[in-house]
Amino acid sequence: MVSLISALVFCVAVPFVVMAMLVPSLAAKAPKQPNYREVMVYNGLGIVWFVWLISFWVGAHLLVALRIAQPAWVSYLVPLFPLIAGSCAFGLFDDWVGGNVKGFKGHLRALMHGQLTTGGLKFLGIGLLSLFTAVSLYFDGGLVSLPKVVLVTCVIALFANLMNLFDLRPGRAGKVYLMLLIVALVCVAVFGFVRLGGWDIGALALAALGPIAAVWRFDLGEKGMIGDAGANSMGAFLGFLFATALPVWALCVLTVALFAINLLSERVSFSGIIARTPILEWWDELGRREKK
Repeated sequence: MVSLISALVFCVAVPFVVMAMLVPSLAAKAPKQPNYREVMVYNGLGIVWFVWLISFWVGAHLLVALRIAQPAWVSYLVPLFPLIAGSCAFGLFDDWVGGNVKGFKGHLRALMHGQLTTGGLKFLGIGLLSLFTAVSLYFDGGLVSLPKVVLVTCVIALFANLMNLFDLRPGRAGKVYLMLLIVALVCVAVFGFVRLGGWDIGALALAALGPIAAVWRFDLGEKGMIGDAGANSMGAFLGFLFATALPVWALCVLTVALFAINLLSERVSFSGIIARTPILEWWDELGRREKK
């Protein structure tokens, strides 16, 4: 029961209240840009992941101060701290000062000409953070552990970039995150190297839903956008869950699939595929403001 209460308070309630109070400031001061319907919206809802992370950190230490046993789900997520903090920071920097260079090819081309774009910095930064997370979890000093370190690095970094590709319509990235989160939680429950009980799996699910619940109404309502800060953080979180749950053979399959989808995005429009598929279009439009 402590697991559920701690997750509900620190990972759901606190981010929800803080973002409700912060949104007026974002609406007034955060950079604005037109969305897909040319509606001007502010960019900055992704900062909710910073709020979530700090609240989670405070909650974890408060339990220790109160001499309450730290729930297993809290210990499980502790290695996420630098990964989520960095993903959100790099994403927010790209959101607020980024240029017009788009896509992996665009950033790579700029780098080959001696120019490091904010998007290129984000790619490199999240990649290094993914490597740091993988090393801290699985490297034991021997060559045997290197393949898993490489696979985990790829899964986390590619997931971070993948979620960014879906942040093109209000609520779309959040919906994709929810679907993948269900799969990830099942993998954690069945294959996870950390065995979590029923209460802890429920608390982990609540904690993972906290940032989405805090900004969902503003994102779908076309008031603001989660931007790279939110999408990259969501992807890094999902990547961490899959990477710490799946066996090596499954990580190999997932890595190949993620590489393929990320590369495909350079040539194919996901928005176009969704628009041409009735059930995907219905799902994509669900809860969104009606087109005028």
